[in-house]
Amino acid sequence: MVDFTAEHVFILVCALFFPPVLLMVWTVVVVTVFGQTLGFNRRYLNCLLKIFEWSARQIRLTACEKSQNSLNLRTETNHNRGDEGCNVEHASVKSDKRPDVPRSSRRDQHLLSGIIFRETSVHSDIVNGQQSAASSRGWAAVRDSMHLVKAGIEAVIQDDVTSRFEAEELVSWNMLARTILLPVRLTLLFTGVCFMIVSTAVIGLLPDGPKKRWLNERCLLCGYQILSGCVSAVITFNNRENRARNGGICVANHTSPIDVVILSTDCAYDLVGQRHGGLLGILQRALSRASSHIWFERSEARDRSFVAEKLKEHVSNMDLLPILIFPEGTCINNTSVMMFKKGCFEVATTIYPIAMKYDSRFGDPFWNSSQHGWFENCFRMLTSWAIICDVWYLRPMTKRPNENAIDFASRVKKEIAMCGGLVDLEWDGQLKRSRVPAKLVLHQQQKFVIQLVFLTQTVS
Repeated sequence: MVDFTAEHVFILVCALFFPPVLLMVWTVVVVTVFGQTLGFNRRYLNCLLKIFEWSARQIRLTACEKSQNSLNLRTETNHNRGDEGCNVEHASVKSDKRPDVPRSSRRDQHLLSGIIFRETSVHSDIVNGQQSAASSRGWAAVRDSMHLVKAGIEAVIQDDVTSRFEAEELVSWNMLARTILLPVRLTLLFTGVCFMIVSTAVIGLLPDGPKKRWLNERCLLCGYQILSGCVSAVITFNNRENRARNGGICVANHTSPIDVVILSTDCAYDLVGQRHGGLLGILQRALSRASSHIWFERSEARDRSFVAEKLKEHVSNMDLLPILIFPEGTCINNTSVMMFKKGCFEVATTIYPIAMKYDSRFGDPFWNSSQHGWFENCFRMLTSWAIICDVWYLRPMTKRPNENAIDFASRVKKEIAMCGGLVDLEWDGQLKRSRVPAKLVLHQQQKFVIQLVFLTQTVS
């Protein structure tokens, strides 16, 4: 006997009262089953580029016309004043010309546009070994202390951690997106959510077997492609021959919850992540009906052992979909890759890395969970021009003999950072939610001690 719940009633209402929505869904389903796309998003993006380029040219032409008109007006006024006016005109023309600026001063003006420019690094001097011997121990002590003070001031003004959780400041005008595109995207969002809930509920009633797995994979691809249309996603997949096999573990850098949608438009995955409530929780429960997803509470210690056991079972079963994990454990603003947690690297000996790089010219998908809620982040993406992402499937990486999980995770992280053009950082992304642990402070102090010992030996 089937147990009907409120979600099943919602499914029935959608089926009866929204036939245009269902027609739209089935159109996308048919196109997706044959492995084709309508290609509307790329044509839309090309149109946006042409509009923006034309607007930029018009702005430059208008500015040049205003400057020329102002110059002509000053010229006519000075010409009427006679010889004295000519001298004034000659002086004004000379003042309007930009004098030759040395390269060093131009560089200084360019650097002033940023927050801070780091001329030196505390740790690079040790690695390069280019410290010059001081003429006396007194001057060496002054120089060393000022070097450490400068490093401390730099860390206070702009450190390597907090800057990774700041969203990109977009300068594009967004009124058009909020008046015309938003209603269409909300319709697509509602369509995609309804399709995901309906399809997973129906698939969950089927007995386990190859047909159920095939149907689940097809429906997941269709549903995520509908959801990607909500933000006009333009995705470029590279090296698709390196995609994960069934039962494999995929790891990727994390920027936003939409990362799952982006990656799942090309390959169906089982997911591992934090358990949520609200609409996101409904989607998580719907997905779990048709496939083997793993949801956990980050604060519960027993859930960690539960996740480890489930991962081992998943890897040993080749009939299951590849599982997608974001080892950073939090969203980073797509400028760097921060420390990977070692959990999944202890379970599997082969990892399928994925590098993701977003183009923020038309929209920034980064989610700063400490400042913005999930719905607010979704609204920001729904009102953006488009979400552009490049995805690289890296070659599978295998754990080396006598290599521990931490070193394996660092090696995979480095490859992802190099492929995506991101900065490779060793800091833990969870520092945005908690105080710096004492062991990290001690590690930093040890680096300063090593530098002081090195400088003392150089002077002596």
